[in-house]
Amino acid sequence: MTTDHVLVDLLDETIAALALMDAEKLETLGERVELLSQVNVVCGRDDGKNALAKKRVLEVLLENSESNLRLLERLYERGATVQWEH
Repeated sequence: MTTDHVLVDLLDETIAALALMDAEKLETLGERVELLSQVNVVCGRDDGKNALAKKRVLEVLLENSESNLRLLERLYERGATVQWEH
């Protein structure tokens, strides 16, 4: 299996874990990224194009998550509560 294929799988898992806000899974994925960063990259036939597409999806997801987190922080600072906290 080429490294870019492993990277694509890792990005897919990260996107899914972020969508579910699964902190434990994200921690595990972070460890896998750390290990992956220590090996030489071997690209397959698509020269990483698929991985780049997944990276863009992850970037958008992270930007949206950051925006939502800022909103929640502002609400918290104002003392606002949300319906599901009751």
